[in-house]
Amino acid sequence: MNRPPSDLALLRYQAISAYLSLRPPRGQRTALLQQLAEQSWRLPDGRQVQFAAETLRSWVRRFRRGGIEALEDKPRARPGVQVLEPDHIDILCRLKRDVPARSIDRVIRIAHRTEVIPRTVPLSRSTVHRVLQAHGLSKRKQGAAATDDLDRFEAAFANDLWQSDMLMGPWLPDPDKPGKKRRAWLHAFIDDHSRLLLAGRWDFKSDLPVLELAFKEALRRFGTPKRVYYDNGGPYRSHHMAQIVAVLSDRDRPIFCTAGRPEGKGKIEAFNRYCRAAFVAEAEASPSVTTVDDLNRAWRVWLESEYNQRPHEEIGETPWARWRRDAARVVHVDERRLAEAFLFRKTRKTDKAGVLKLQGIKYQVGPELARKRVEVRYDPEDLSTIEVWHGETFQERVRPLEIHPQRRPRKDLPVDANDEDKPVVDWLGHITEQHPQPELDDPVERALAEQQRLDDEVVELLRGRMSSEVFDEEAVRTFLHRYGPLDPAATVEAVELAIEMGGEDQHVVTLLGDLLDVMERP
Repeated sequence: MNRPPSDLALLRYQAISAYLSLRPPRGQRTALLQQLAEQSWRLPDGRQVQFAAETLRSWVRRFRRGGIEALEDKPRARPGVQVLEPDHIDILCRLKRDVPARSIDRVIRIAHRTEVIPRTVPLSRSTVHRVLQAHGLSKRKQGAAATDDLDRFEAAFANDLWQSDMLMGPWLPDPDKPGKKRRAWLHAFIDDHSRLLLAGRWDFKSDLPVLELAFKEALRRFGTPKRVYYDNGGPYRSHHMAQIVAVLSDRDRPIFCTAGRPEGKGKIEAFNRYCRAAFVAEAEASPSVTTVDDLNRAWRVWLESEYNQRPHEEIGETPWARWRRDAARVVHVDERRLAEAFLFRKTRKTDKAGVLKLQGIKYQVGPELARKRVEVRYDPEDLSTIEVWHGETFQERVRPLEIHPQRRPRKDLPVDANDEDKPVVDWLGHITEQHPQPELDDPVERALAEQQRLDDEVVELLRGRMSSEVFDEEAVRTFLHRYGPLDPAATVEAVELAIEMGGEDQHVVTLLGDLLDVMERP
């Protein structure tokens, strides 16, 4: 038995009944609807209302298609649960509880990409929002609004302006103190025009070497910036950073933001807020991130597959796509010049045997530098070779006299095996497995290959000009490692002059010594 029509459906029928009975011809329908729209009607709750002509027209159309039942309002579906099973609702809530900083879009993406909820189950933003709201999980903290007068700014093109800042990260087990934890810090560089995250590095130390390693990576991959906009922190204010910027850009020093006004470097500050919610919060909940190496590995994958490939709301495209549009105007830096700019410089005095000490490691220079004050140029991350300068003249490269380990072995703390404490999805672990480390064109390998090619040409040049009885390839390559690389074209004339002075059968060490006298070294 059909249910009797509601009072509201009867009222709607009453409002259009005159139109239905008159059946006005074309040309008179709109006028009749407008006359009916001027009448007042009493709703079931007692209120007096008028209905618009277009509303009356839609009711006429509905009545003709389905009778008075079509004038009823459709029952409202239960918000957020009409297509979701109770298990799906529980998973969505757990994803949000595991990492409260997860946005609705990220909750949906994680649920589908990890298939804890099948991709065939539709998850609209409004549905997920209502589910989380019903469980008290959708509140967003509002930050304090700035009251200063701020202007919107954007660099004109890629590499016109880089911004850099430091970000506090998660607490991780301290490899040097079992049972203790230390906070990791991030130094990152972002391109102002494209919002491309150029490079970043996590470490327990928030000091200068970590900042420089991130800066060097950005320069290798993306070329030199026209300007660099820095925070006021100690590492950024160092003399060494000013030296690097002066060598590699057209400015004599970096640009620093006004103290106490972080809004000035808004692009990197906005990235920091996103990074806290999208990466740091995930890292804190991830059981697969227990060391700094794990953190950097997950960071690299997240950076290349998530952030740089995600459409940016402000620019309407991915940062990577916008940066590549200006790739033709990017100026790449020579690897040798880049390496020289980042070398640390310290003064040391050698003892009577020509031995000096740097960061606890002993090195021995030639006897001509014994008891002299020399300048040592070195990479703090690679002490296997250092450069020795006397005055402004390069002397030689030397290896450690004694080899010491640079770091103590790290011991990972055991992970709590309690399943209830584990998140329902390890998002960073998932994307790290799905996206292996991207293969990047390494400028260092190119530079080493070029140096090897030059050394090979010099070796073959000497082999062809010297007597086979005195030629010693190992001695030549040792010489080139210490004093090279040498330009083969410039070496030809020096070899001819050295052979003219001493003959083709002179000992190779003697001939190489003559080369130093007749050639200008780098």
